[in-house]
Amino acid sequence: MDDPRDPRRDATSETAGNDDFGNEGLTSSDTLELEFREALNLANWTSGNRLQELGERLEREVELAARHESEMAPRVLDILRRNLASAEGASVESGVFQLKPEIVLNALRNVLFNGLVEASDGTRVTVATLPVTVVQIGVCLTSYSGDGDGGSIGHRLFRHDIMRRNSAAEQDVIDFLGRRRRRGMDTSAYGDDDQPMGISDMLCRALMIYGERAMLLERSERPWRLGHGGPMPHELIVGSGRKEMAFASLEMLRKLLLDHKRFIFVPSEISDQTVVTIANSLQPLQYAVLRDTTDIIENYVQGSSYERPHYKRSGLYQAVRSFQVDAGSKVLLCVYRASAIAPGRVFYAHEDHVHEAAQIVIADAALQESRGFPNLIDIADRTCRGMFEPGGLSAQVHATLARSGSPFRFLEERRTRP
Repeated sequence: MDDPRDPRRDATSETAGNDDFGNEGLTSSDTLELEFREALNLANWTSGNRLQELGERLEREVELAARHESEMAPRVLDILRRNLASAEGASVESGVFQLKPEIVLNALRNVLFNGLVEASDGTRVTVATLPVTVVQIGVCLTSYSGDGDGGSIGHRLFRHDIMRRNSAAEQDVIDFLGRRRRRGMDTSAYGDDDQPMGISDMLCRALMIYGERAMLLERSERPWRLGHGGPMPHELIVGSGRKEMAFASLEMLRKLLLDHKRFIFVPSEISDQTVVTIANSLQPLQYAVLRDTTDIIENYVQGSSYERPHYKRSGLYQAVRSFQVDAGSKVLLCVYRASAIAPGRVFYAHEDHVHEAAQIVIADAALQESRGFPNLIDIADRTCRGMFEPGGLSAQVHATLARSGSPFRFLEERRTRP
């Protein structure tokens, strides 16, 4: 792979945009407050026969907002170049870099199309009926070499409210109704007291993303591992209510992130609008290495139940803090932009391989000019959804209920509408 250190830096200075943004002296919250107060007076609303005026204002507001955003981009980049190296959580690799087209092409030919990168993605579907809930989780590996299918695994979870019978028939009924009452309030499949509970969406998602990352670690034989989402998701670090999930996740992530190191994680979106703004300020084939991810884990732990004595006695609190120090300081938060029409995106990589990772993710994302998202992750997603098609599971569940003499009894009202 090409050494990006000579051509990557973009030393060109860019001219700041126009300062005339209108509404001088007003903040965004001020203008929103003004809009809200005006909306309380129906005289300021637009009648149905004048809706064209709303469309005209919409066009003006959107065009103005897009222009202002574009004018702000060079200023954002200028601030980044001057301040990234000294910012809180900065890495020795922090900076704004520019890739040449030939470097991107070489990453495509020599790395991606040579099959040196494998992507993992998962899917999950829940079929909920009154007597049983079935959750199906599937995970697939995909690369550009061979047949494109590097392997797939699936798992199903079942929740029954009637777990077992005891000699007291009345107590059976009371327990059964109690479980139904608690079904909507349950947060995990089994609590720390080992009593049966509902299958929460958070736990199912945690199992899926655990499977995606474990698949990259244990089943992939390619040097580079490409994953969807963040490298250290909240569901895994907090265990989704299960200590064994948290301990297993920390051990697995240590091996993937700190021992293997050659990974790239690309989320579909993140909640930090500052980072999104920085990503959208980049020029095509640019990327920026922002900071480490120590603060991400800090947000998971600070003020959470992990600070309670129970978790400290179990050793989980100490394990998370140790992981924060070791992994948080080495896994870096970065942004890139693959083309002129694509939005900026976020990616995570290890500090030792962040510039190689940037070449790979930009090269793969450039294959989708308008999306600017890694094509290999999309292929893994489509492969997984095709192999673990959700409609098939639902059909099988309801066909089995029909054979049991209940073809309509447990169907939702909407499913029986003519």
